[in-house]
Amino acid sequence: MKDLNVTSDNIQRVYKYYLDRKLIVNRRYQRKLVWTIDEKAAFIDSIMKSYPVPLILLAESGNEKDIDLEIIDGMQRLNAIVSFIENEFPVNGKYFDLETMAETKLLLDTNKIKQKEPILDRVICSDIAGYLLPMSTYRGANAEEIDEVFRRINANGKHLSRQEIRQAGAISNFADMVRKISSEIRGDTSLTDKVELNKMAMISVTSRDLDYGINVDEVFWVKNAIISREQVRESKDEEIIADIIATILSDEIPASNSNILDDYYSLKGENKRASEIENRILLTSIEKTHDDFIKVYDLIKSILNFSEQSFNSLISSGRSFSKVPRYFEIIFLALYNIMIKQNKKLTSISEISASLNGITNHIRLSQGGGNWSAKERETNISAVVGIIQNHFVENLDDPATVLWSTQLETILQQSKTEQTCFDFKLGFYNKVKREFNDDVLCKILLTLTAMANAGKNSIGYVIVGVADKKTDSDKLVNIDEKYKPVQYHSYYVTGVNFDIDMFGKGEDKFYQYIVNKIQKIDISESYKKDILNNIKFLDYGGKMVLIFKVQGLSEPAMYENEYYQRSGANVEKIPTKDFIPLMQRFIQV
Repeated sequence: MKDLNVTSDNIQRVYKYYLDRKLIVNRRYQRKLVWTIDEKAAFIDSIMKSYPVPLILLAESGNEKDIDLEIIDGMQRLNAIVSFIENEFPVNGKYFDLETMAETKLLLDTNKIKQKEPILDRVICSDIAGYLLPMSTYRGANAEEIDEVFRRINANGKHLSRQEIRQAGAISNFADMVRKISSEIRGDTSLTDKVELNKMAMISVTSRDLDYGINVDEVFWVKNAIISREQVRESKDEEIIADIIATILSDEIPASNSNILDDYYSLKGENKRASEIENRILLTSIEKTHDDFIKVYDLIKSILNFSEQSFNSLISSGRSFSKVPRYFEIIFLALYNIMIKQNKKLTSISEISASLNGITNHIRLSQGGGNWSAKERETNISAVVGIIQNHFVENLDDPATVLWSTQLETILQQSKTEQTCFDFKLGFYNKVKREFNDDVLCKILLTLTAMANAGKNSIGYVIVGVADKKTDSDKLVNIDEKYKPVQYHSYYVTGVNFDIDMFGKGEDKFYQYIVNKIQKIDISESYKKDILNNIKFLDYGGKMVLIFKVQGLSEPAMYENEYYQRSGANVEKIPTKDFIPLMQRFIQV
């Protein structure tokens, strides 16, 4: 039975919930932290002055022994509170006194956080810790009811943009795909929908004033002057992606406006547009629709990297243009037409870069407002196809390698919040003896089976050719400068290029060599088949990276007739007494 419990908890107790990792963010609707430091400071200032603040709404989830609190409304406020307490920013030039609360004093004494100066008066800090936050906890609600509560709270549009309201609680395949691709391109992706509030800062798009998360100026859309920082905050990037996906899934190019986007999300109930899009996604397959989109996006990134220009600068020959999102959609859809519909591949990146330089001279956009006619869209897409199609030829290749840099970046970002589901290896060859080390491959398979034993549908990755420490990547640089890594945030993508060179027979045969060796390793046959079916060989800026993926099936995975599990970064054998709990992880609830 559902129950609504209204209470007041002081900030010290709420901070304890945070430390105990009880505050959970559901990224179906709470996708990013967007408050600036000034907005955070203004909220804390209200607390310091004992002003009333809005109600924080939570929903209980989990079981009776392990209850979590899912944040329905109040994520920005809760983050402002905990980040101020942990000295991430000052208010009126002064920082919270960490000696005020037992919890923060322990963190201070164990060097987990540091006290910044000047320090706010302890009496004021004590008053902050004792401030009663209005809290409402929703009990016994299912996911659909929580989604609906969130939508209704924000339906007036005062807190969320129109696109965020569309996405809030939307559970269609279309909404899921827009959400997934958008987060992959921004870089704020996570492996699961539910993320602890403690980890949200690591994967949130932030301003340059903050020293964590993803710098908004480095996000593809802002870096390429397609939309502004504020528009990223308002999820304008998701509108662009939703518009593109709806177009590529439609039989004919549709018109574009806000009301049509509402229809795709079924905000007005079941309708023809939403049904058609859902049916087409299922017919094409969710995976193929996603992969085709990323394939085109990655080519655009490659073109921009080659040209050393932003998207806006390239298409306009350095002139400033408005309506850049529409230009982006036209060029994206033209490339999609050639690459996916016509199944062609690029012959020369330098030639297509030259053709796209100043291409706005051949695109005619009306000066209308939010309405974009189907005819204008189709005419401009056809014009761009005509200009660039001679740089493509029929694609007859079916290689073991793919060129999707975005896929690797997504996995690296996800590893920040789910570390036990990821492992990294530099390569297979011994750097001194220059011999293939079979133990490395065996450990990879051991780790994958341990990851699978987290339970049915659990996911794990081992990435070979990536170092999470510079000292590791330096080992290859010391051998030859040509092995210098490509850096992505805190990761160093070295690739297995050294291994391929030592193997001496090329990429394809090296890949097949790895596959053949896996066939001989003693693990459960069902998992061996799953792992082999999901190996990816990625080209990331000229660095060849091997990605191994495993998913928990209907039964636990064995390695040499033993069961193992992942504990932090370690792999441990599961003792016989724990076999029953292991089996229970694979029982369908």
